[in-house]
Amino acid sequence: MDNKGFDEWAEDYDVSIDQQRGYPFEGYRETLRFVRNTLDGVKGKKILDLGVGTGLLSYELYKREAVIVGVDFSPEMIQRAEEKMPDSEFYVQDLKDGIPDELCDERFDNIISSYAFHNLEDDEKIELICSLKELLTEEGTIIIGDVSFKDSKDREHCRKRNLEEWDDSEHYIVADEFCTALRDRSIQCRYTQVSSCAGVLVVYNDDQREIRIS
Repeated sequence: MDNKGFDEWAEDYDVSIDQQRGYPFEGYRETLRFVRNTLDGVKGKKILDLGVGTGLLSYELYKREAVIVGVDFSPEMIQRAEEKMPDSEFYVQDLKDGIPDELCDERFDNIISSYAFHNLEDDEKIELICSLKELLTEEGTIIIGDVSFKDSKDREHCRKRNLEEWDDSEHYIVADEFCTALRDRSIQCRYTQVSSCAGVLVVYNDDQREIRIS
């Protein structure tokens, strides 16, 4: 779906997302909760939310007094996020075009994203992650929740069970392969499967941490 499609969805997104069943939104709320729970003591911390949408992920962090900066390619989605988080900072930009120039000299305690990275091919994801690491504080993390799978066998199993809904134009993370590609770039990470078709990838700024998939 392009930004126009998300503009049209923005008005009832928060309600409609809870009515989704099965692929691709199985475990959606649980995935967002997992991302938030991965963060500890967010008060006063600066957090960049990529693909912020209507703010469903970062609003709970905002209420815990985190400083939120959001990026999304849908102006209508951002308008809804601004209504929830009026003291935050927002930018309209497609992740395919990288990070807004205004943020390139900023530093963030955490960078989070939910259900946005699947629009990028794997090599684009890796290049973006590499550039995002430059924006992290010393102990910062990148936390990505999205449609993703532990291995190619699980991905194929999901595809076969959902042939009518399956979208071949989207690029889902296959964790064992993707983490290997990150390791080849000296990037350490941890992946956890949350539901049958969603998981959370944590990328560390500390390159000495061990890759783990669970």
